[in-house]
Amino acid sequence: MPYGNKVKFHYDVPAYIKKQLAEAAKKLNMTATELLSKTIEEEYERVKHEQASANSGK
Repeated sequence: MPYGNKVKFHYDVPAYIKKQLAEAAKKLNMTATELLSKTIEEEYERVKHEQASANSGK
C-alpha cells in the first residue's frame, strides 16, 4: 500500500523480534517502526553498494 513515498509491507513478525525491536528503539529514542525502516534502508544501501562494487570489478 503506497502512501507518500513509503510502501507498507504486510507480514508477520515474531513476538520476540517485536520485543527486541521495541527495546532497541526505546534505547535509541525512536519508534520501532523508525528503527526497522532505518535498518532496512541501511541494508538496502549496503547491498546496492556491494552490487555496484561487484559490477565495476567485472
